[in-house]
Amino acid sequence: MKYALVTGVSSGIGKATAKKFLQEGFYVFGSVRKPQDGEALQQEFADNFHLLVFDIADHEAVDKAFAEIEQVVGDHGLDVLVNNAGVAKYGPIQHVAIEELRQQFEINVFSNVYITQKALPLLGANYTTKKKGKVIVISSTGGVMTRPMLGPYSASKHAIEAIYDALRREMMLYGLDVIIIQPGPIKTDIWGKAKTGVNPYANTDYEKIFDKLDEAVNQIEEIGLDVKEVADRIFKAYSSSKPKSRYIITPKKWMFILAMYIVPPKLLDKIFFKDLNKLNK
Repeated sequence: MKYALVTGVSSGIGKATAKKFLQEGFYVFGSVRKPQDGEALQQEFADNFHLLVFDIADHEAVDKAFAEIEQVVGDHGLDVLVNNAGVAKYGPIQHVAIEELRQQFEINVFSNVYITQKALPLLGANYTTKKKGKVIVISSTGGVMTRPMLGPYSASKHAIEAIYDALRREMMLYGLDVIIIQPGPIKTDIWGKAKTGVNPYANTDYEKIFDKLDEAVNQIEEIGLDVKEVADRIFKAYSSSKPKSRYIITPKKWMFILAMYIVPPKLLDKIFFKDLNKLNK
């Protein structure tokens, strides 16, 4: 039996990934924040799915969950961690509340890293364990290429890129792989969960832009990949004996590579400003 821990399995990439690893014969620990989400998943996934209910920002609850995991896996440990749980917040940097920005980092960065730190001993981050697991973290193409209004989210993913680059190089001491997944537009509800129903930037120069931002994001997501395809590629990355350090998972991948690494920043500024200006009319 192989063991996988997938965080944030109530929907989207996390749920599809948990399902994929179950189909491949893994025993999957899956975390959700709301008990009602967990009840539905337990019924859907049934055998070999171990529900964990905790808020990833609650470190005491995370500690209890890992004690539960350790009782099940014993000396075998974990074979893979898919660190997926996170939130998306957007808004203009000029006006975004510092508390909103802090919460974005608390969940997407600090809590993410804490879970990885807890998992590393079970994955074989030491000189004595022969079996080595893998760390897979869900970043974003936005961690490299930042669109206007998506600064808070991109900033957190940019931090993830740097932290897991460092971790990957550090884990070479133990022969443990660290893989960064960079999804582009995906058919998921992460942005839907970010909607407040109230425009917090009313009476600012960004009022019209924010009002229309949901529509713009929805248009991008309509051309996105299905989460099942993303999960398939995540499992393929896990299964590779020599995985890449990063996997860009998006339609029209070449366009994202150009924008992320080749197009001069000033030219990208003009392209994004054109889109921003459309929302302001």
